[in-house]
Amino acid sequence: MGLMDFRPLVQVTINGVPLSGFVFSQLSSVRVSDTAGFISDTAEITFANTSPISRFAMPEPGAEVEIALGYLGAFLRMGLYIADEVEESSPPRIITAVCRAKAQGETQSGFAPINQQKSRSWPAGMTLKAIVTTIAGDNGLEPAVTEAAGSIVPGHIDQLDESDLSVLTRIAVLHDVVAKPAGGVLFVGRRAEGVKASGQPTPVVPLLEADVSRWSMRRGLSDATGTIIATYRDLENAEDVEVKIGDAEPVRRLRQRFRSEEEARAVAVAESRRASRAKETLDLELPGNPTIAAEGRIVPIGFSSAASGEWIVKTATHEVSEAGYRTMAQCERPE
Repeated sequence: MGLMDFRPLVQVTINGVPLSGFVFSQLSSVRVSDTAGFISDTAEITFANTSPISRFAMPEPGAEVEIALGYLGAFLRMGLYIADEVEESSPPRIITAVCRAKAQGETQSGFAPINQQKSRSWPAGMTLKAIVTTIAGDNGLEPAVTEAAGSIVPGHIDQLDESDLSVLTRIAVLHDVVAKPAGGVLFVGRRAEGVKASGQPTPVVPLLEADVSRWSMRRGLSDATGTIIATYRDLENAEDVEVKIGDAEPVRRLRQRFRSEEEARAVAVAESRRASRAKETLDLELPGNPTIAAEGRIVPIGFSSAASGEWIVKTATHEVSEAGYRTMAQCERPE
């Protein structure tokens, strides 16, 4: 039995052609993972290619795949993906396509290769918005940068035989930002900011405990940090200088030595923000809700006093199969 027998609605388009008829009836499952940060969003599509007289060909790697999920009246586009790996196995005869929402790589529409190695330098004083705008323009992408992320000044960066995506990933790790190319857009924003590139807040999804199949909330001290210490090299006085963020225990020193006080302070602040979010996490599993997405906001109602308040979605996974449509979300506290 395929997904046509169930209430959840699924639309899969490959190279601009919607699946229909017999091929659509053989669709066994669709799984979409939306992750905040710099990890590519993924989609996995599985077909039961079991009919001995009506078998169909595997989709080709590099094919463009568009997926929409939901219900009648709440049908949302999940994104544009590229078939990265396609596998056929038996028994039973199954075709699985693993797709990634990435702007790089060859596709039939010719996405720009943001993963090509380059050598250049980014001067000190250049804002992250200016860097992203340049990289987006070089790769045929539309830049989308939030105000808070765009004002970050990463400092001098040497890009030696390194891809643009790798440079953005380095910046994202150091400064606690989201940097993701997907669907022709290069988005950069602060982690757990809950703000779109337009400056508008992401939608709030209120959830009653009755709306959720199961939930768990964790509080811990393992990732807690009272003071972050970053070190930079004072070239004029030929000495290392420490920058401290916070004044409590425990103390954690960053191993990297930075070029300037501004860079050291910015990275220490970002690390402090990251450690603060790690103190509390919320995991949810609920009947499929396509409005739940990474960097979106969730407000639990009636769960417990500890779980109350606003949460930012770190990872959202949507899965439709013969068992129905379910959504899993991992959340963290906003700033």
